[in-house]
Amino acid sequence: MEISTVAELVRSARNGLSQKEFAQTLGVRQSTVSRYERGKANPPVRVIEQCMRLVHTNDAVNAPTADALAAKIRTELADSNMADIRCALTKLVDHLAQEHAQSPGE
Repeated sequence: MEISTVAELVRSARNGLSQKEFAQTLGVRQSTVSRYERGKANPPVRVIEQCMRLVHTNDAVNAPTADALAAKIRTELADSNMADIRCALTKLVDHLAQEHAQSPGE
């Protein structure tokens, strides 16, 4: 499954759990998960990061290459009104890279 929106990311990360069960995992209310999935609210970076980790571990075979991901970001987030999202993604990538560099045994 190709994920092209935050709503799709959240639905994919839920991976068969009920919205209520997944909300408990994320530390939010069920109604908040519903709003994320309908595209009515944007989750904070920590939720996006957690969903990305879940999707990556659930679907590692279909994980996009770095080049494919960069191309998608360039295409989907090129609009000037997406500046906040680009900044959040930059912080997320920096955090993940730093975390990976500090992981023992890698």
